[in-house]
Amino acid sequence: MKRFGDFLVNSPAALLLGATACVLLILFLVPPIHPSAWIIGLLGVLVVIGVLLLWFLEWTRTQDRIDDLNARLAQAHAAIGGVTLSPVAEDEPSADTVRAERIRELFPTGSGLIQELRIESGFSPVPAGLLDPLRTFLDEFSHTSFENPASHFAFMDLHRAGAALSAWFGEQTQDTAGRLEIMPGDEREGGWREFAEARETGEQRIDAFVRARQAFERTALENDVLG
Repeated sequence: MKRFGDFLVNSPAALLLGATACVLLILFLVPPIHPSAWIIGLLGVLVVIGVLLLWFLEWTRTQDRIDDLNARLAQAHAAIGGVTLSPVAEDEPSADTVRAERIRELFPTGSGLIQELRIESGFSPVPAGLLDPLRTFLDEFSHTSFENPASHFAFMDLHRAGAALSAWFGEQTQDTAGRLEIMPGDEREGGWREFAEARETGEQRIDAFVRARQAFERTALENDVLG
């Protein structure tokens, strides 16, 4: 009802009704035409009825347009399907984390090369394939750096230790039926003295590599590179 009242006040018909009322009032105030006042009143009533009819028609037309717009809006909303929340993707791991996880994958502490070096100390024959992760590590990470400074320094120590250990295996061991064993003294120019020196060097490089592997993971954990 309030909207209808606002429509009456703001429509052109309201202007026409007001103008008619003013004209009729002026006519009623003119004495010479008082005998014809009933005719003027009748005309005023007819004008008021016409204006009210125009009001009603215009208001009906406007309501129809509003209903049509509401229906279209409802159809558009149904077609869009409303607003839905998309799942938020989890944060992707940083490049440092990806690299550190790869190193931990290549050198697990409970199996593979690290476990074998701890048990055998590198002097009993070991499968030649056991060094594959070390070679892979040296190839994949030959030009790698870490954004975290502490992890980068620990990584460089590990890479240098791995390169030194790989070189020692290449220089001081021989492949016998698919197993690597340190060359005996009777096959060396320096004899068994050279063998002892080679074995001592091997011990140092094995120990350095194992300790560097442990230090790298510890540093990565302390700096939130690894979880």
